[in-house]
Amino acid sequence: MTELNVRYGTVSDLNGMIKLDRKLYPVVWQVENEFVDRLLGRNNRVYKIVEENGELKGYSSLIPLDKRTYDRLLMGQIEESKICHHVLAYEEGKEVYIYFSSIIVDIFHENRKKYSTALILNLLDWIQDIEETGVIIKEFGMIAITDAGNRICKRMGFKKVWEVEEHGKKYNVYKGTVEDVRNGIKVKEYE
Repeated sequence: MTELNVRYGTVSDLNGMIKLDRKLYPVVWQVENEFVDRLLGRNNRVYKIVEENGELKGYSSLIPLDKRTYDRLLMGQIEESKICHHVLAYEEGKEVYIYFSSIIVDIFHENRKKYSTALILNLLDWIQDIEETGVIIKEFGMIAITDAGNRICKRMGFKKVWEVEEHGKKYNVYKGTVEDVRNGIKVKEYE
């Protein structure tokens, strides 16, 4: 019997995250040690890990930013690798704009849908946990670099706002609200 668990990511998960990134993404989109260290040093609630029997099978990340950095990122004026210096801590009364940086699972594994479903359904708890800190989530934004990313954004009710050019290719940029996420997850089966 397999045991599936979704939990916050830590620095100890870094090797598994890098291994998964290298398996699935081009080099320019792969997570790096220094980036993850800095993110977790500024906010220890930016990663969620899905593991099966203690083995990392996927992860997602929600990165809280101020409006200026968030807007610049989604317009292609700042690279994702540079935002670790701008990550906000969750503090009561603070407004944050959350960059939905990734949702990645081992797409070659037979249980890939189970892993992605677990991460998506956990977004509801994650959002609640963030809101309980007293922070105000103004908006979510995502640059979808895969077909799966585009599907997830659409299923959650995010709206395509424009395209951005990154690393010589054009990608769709989506925005949504907390209510979009809640309604999108409630309405869709994801199974």
